[in-house]
Amino acid sequence: MDLVDDEAEAERLLDSLAGYMSQAEKNGQSLDGLLSQSPHEYAVFLVEKPVTNEEFRRRYHTLIEQSEELKPHEKTQVNREFDWAVDRLNDMKLKLQDIEMRDVSFLAYTKIEAMKSSRRAWNQFGWLLGMILAFAYANLLLVMDDVFSLRLFTAPTGMYAIDYFGFILPVLLTGAVFGLLTRFRHHFQTLGRRVLFAIFIVLVYIGFVILTQPVLMALEWSFLIQLTPLYALVLLGLSGFMALWTLIEFIWRNTRCRLGNDDVILYY
Repeated sequence: MDLVDDEAEAERLLDSLAGYMSQAEKNGQSLDGLLSQSPHEYAVFLVEKPVTNEEFRRRYHTLIEQSEELKPHEKTQVNREFDWAVDRLNDMKLKLQDIEMRDVSFLAYTKIEAMKSSRRAWNQFGWLLGMILAFAYANLLLVMDDVFSLRLFTAPTGMYAIDYFGFILPVLLTGAVFGLLTRFRHHFQTLGRRVLFAIFIVLVYIGFVILTQPVLMALEWSFLIQLTPLYALVLLGLSGFMALWTLIEFIWRNTRCRLGNDDVILYY
């Protein structure tokens, strides 16, 4: 009220803040970052709204860089994704203030909470996500074997025995290792490091095959199933859907934030 002469505008800003806080609490987002700020400084942020897209971009970058809740590589990612959204608006010759009613600090805070949520998912359940992806990959290997052995074309309904437990256990263990290592994924930005990481995962898989097969034979653990190429395709479809749904629902959507109104909506 002290900063804005127009009482209606002050009420609009307060209603916007109240609505944002209500939405954040409904989504289970922490309000610690918002509550730790100086009320007066935050009010100034609300009142002094940027006009041009470049002002929005600079202010957003400033808020992100000042945040103590994100790691350096996360700040780089967040700024890059917001820049992408601003560039799309520039291409369409639209001003962000014309399609977005929320303050830029709301946008930055929402994105920070989304990144923290994604980080927790990878750090706490990365091993599980890795195993889900590995399960889909294991069934892909089965289908590839059916393709190159021509079983898929010559005898799609013909059965063949496979020790499914012995086949899939090394893959799942490798997936768990892959998932655990995803917390260090920001170190694999260059192509060379990604190639080395892929080679390392392959070596881990070979190592698990060499180690687990004798153990399974000694324990006499096996799970023989009569598989058909068509059933392998069904397994691939189910496991692939499960893997993609998990990534989209728990990772991709949790890091994408809505920008704009009903006419123009971007997710950055």
